[in-house]
Amino acid sequence: MRNTKIRETQLVAALRTALCAALPASWSLTPKPTASAELDAVWTVQAPDGTTTNVLVAVKRVIEPRDVPSVLRRFDSYRGSGSKAAVVAAPFVSLRTRELLAAAGAGWFDMTGNLRFQLDSPAVFIDRTGASRSPYTDADDRRLKSLKGPGAARVVRALLDTAVPFGVRELAELAKVAAATSSRVLELLIREDLVERDTTGRVVEVRKLSLVRRWTADYGLGSTNQAVPMLAARGIDQVLIGLRKYDGLYAITAEAATRPYLPRGQAAVAPLALLTLYVPDATAAAELLKLRPADRGANVVLVEPFDDVVYRGSQVKDRLTYAAPSQVVVDLLTGPGRAPEEGASLLAVLASNDERWTR
Repeated sequence: MRNTKIRETQLVAALRTALCAALPASWSLTPKPTASAELDAVWTVQAPDGTTTNVLVAVKRVIEPRDVPSVLRRFDSYRGSGSKAAVVAAPFVSLRTRELLAAAGAGWFDMTGNLRFQLDSPAVFIDRTGASRSPYTDADDRRLKSLKGPGAARVVRALLDTAVPFGVRELAELAKVAAATSSRVLELLIREDLVERDTTGRVVEVRKLSLVRRWTADYGLGSTNQAVPMLAARGIDQVLIGLRKYDGLYAITAEAATRPYLPRGQAAVAPLALLTLYVPDATAAAELLKLRPADRGANVVLVEPFDDVVYRGSQVKDRLTYAAPSQVVVDLLTGPGRAPEEGASLLAVLASNDERWTR
């Protein structure tokens, strides 16, 4: 489908239907006249005790994160009395857009089921999750929309690992991609309010926390790479001893890689239950490290990476090679079990050294 097939009036009607269905039957939602040209609808919500508030609705056929400030200004044009709730309606509202709206205290609604509606008085909070990706396409829109693939990953890693400012060509050289690839990825990240450029075109701001979270929408440790479960019959400690003598290319990631990066007292002290390694060839590495395939009970995972970018920035500590913190973080956030919690701990450490990891 194309976004242009959904009219503003359809979005307003669909939002009203969704709110009426979500609110208790004893509540009312009635239209209210408005002279504001900036708003598409104003409704009055009334609770059984007579408490009322106004609901302000602004419709966008397409809303991207960078559009949020201008949309919020549309609500400022309304000068009605009483408390207000602001809701943005669109065919689809992305996760990043929702984050920015939530930070501003605004709600949202889209045709896939994403809905956030909050009132202080009368007290209401509705939060429903719909699609994480837009089902609507536009054949005329040829802009990059995904961070899948080696090119995008290289640019993202360069942005996470390099201090600003730098230009598009400099970024391309750092990421080892064509300038056109660097430019297309940057254009996507600017639309999503993850990167800022100055008037000369140089990158001057990278919101690293939001960027790595956006990357997780298109990248996964197990889904993007080829993971092969293995059993180290003599235990993980023996594998680590073998790695200190290993001549091949590798990088430890996920849980085991948090130990050298977390401060003493935060790193886990219990023995490792699972060791995850990036290696170019799982079969060759398994033979050299004396591992055997395991359908169940694996304590080592050999990961053949989708691109050599996973090795960039690797650090050697205690004669073991670990993937760069930015790579470890995204692997943890997309990993199984408690991995995302470990990722949150590493994010806190990164934020303590670089404030760009806080936003």
